[in-house]
Amino acid sequence: MRATRLILAGAIALSMTAPVLAKKWHSDDTAALVGGLVIGGIAAAAISNDYRHRDQYVPPPPPYRPAAPFRPARNVICYPAEYACYNNNGKFLPKWSNRYF
Repeated sequence: MRATRLILAGAIALSMTAPVLAKKWHSDDTAALVGGLVIGGIAAAAISNDYRHRDQYVPPPPPYRPAAPFRPARNVICYPAEYACYNNNGKFLPKWSNRYF
């Protein structure tokens, strides 16, 4: 209750002095005030908009999927998932592996 009375008294005192202050203002003062309010509003909007991007959900990137196995030569098959090439019998081929990976 006391706080309400204090706020009300402050509002009344401010309203009584506002016409006196308004008469002393010039058009330059008004332009400066309006310009300051516009710039302040733009700055407040930019600052308040910044935090929303941190709270936005961004899905994780899809998992890496290596390319399918391919055959660079007749008896050679390379597996990108393993970064290795083998012949048809399953023997590791370091030359082919180094060439492609």
